[in-house]
Amino acid sequence: MTYGIGKTSLTRSDKLEIKLGIDELYLKLEGENPTGTHKDRLAIQHVDDAIIRNYETITVGSCGNYGVAMSFVASKSKLGCKIFVPKKYSGDNIEKMKSYGSEVFKVEGGYEEAVDESRKMAEKNGWYDANPGNKNTPISMVAYVDIAEEIQEDLGETPKTISVPVGNGTTLAGIHLGFRLLWRKNRSEDIPIMLAGSSQGNNAIIETIAKESKNVLELNPDDIIETKVNEPLLNWRSLDGQEAVNAIYDTGGIGVGLKDDEMTYYQKLLEDDGIKCLPASAAALGALEDYLKNNEMDGKHVVVLTSGVKYVC
Repeated sequence: MTYGIGKTSLTRSDKLEIKLGIDELYLKLEGENPTGTHKDRLAIQHVDDAIIRNYETITVGSCGNYGVAMSFVASKSKLGCKIFVPKKYSGDNIEKMKSYGSEVFKVEGGYEEAVDESRKMAEKNGWYDANPGNKNTPISMVAYVDIAEEIQEDLGETPKTISVPVGNGTTLAGIHLGFRLLWRKNRSEDIPIMLAGSSQGNNAIIETIAKESKNVLELNPDDIIETKVNEPLLNWRSLDGQEAVNAIYDTGGIGVGLKDDEMTYYQKLLEDDGIKCLPASAAALGALEDYLKNNEMDGKHVVVLTSGVKYVC
């Protein structure tokens, strides 16, 4: 990794151990990446691939974090960057994208429509398409393999569970792949149980698990309810959802849907322990607590906070 991306902290949480009644709980703080989220890892993986394949311009559809991350890394690598965002999106991330030199286009519809437009324009103009799903699934998953490597190195062993907030499912699938590679190379004795937390009723991966389907389902876009709290997790068509569903089933994990007030509750628990993150990121902690209700509490548990940082109170 370069530009300060990766090697994020794994910090133990004494307060949350007491709260959840477990012996060891660790938080992986992905907010320490340069633009504040795990998306920097995904951006640099695709930028490197674009350079290797001699592209001059890279494009993604985004509601915010990925667009900022891609803009940052592309600017460091002298690539042109085109970001497509939903027209209704009005967050300050658009100005951040522009500050890194990206050109931003507004698209009618939601996230999926922004991705579709980005893909269409990539094919038309000969740009590198860095959107999740389809042919990009393998390289996108590899972007998150290092999270597993870092956790294994810092703990000195494989944790019992890994809990991850999910939207498209790329991060969870990539971390699972990382541990699977460690196991196949005899560098770990087991593969962690994968736990997914997301917005109740608004994420295809969670609803697929709830319906006990082996194949990822698509939701009705009209049934998706977007709020400021759940926006990062919304997904009626999870682009890397099948890989995430496979990882959850393969490890005996669970998918947990949380309401906005529940995510805000877990955000407050983390804040009380000196961790600042988005409510959507805190959904991973909710998934762990739900798992512990019906399963043994022994072992080491890791919650991946895709936007988390530790601050001094």
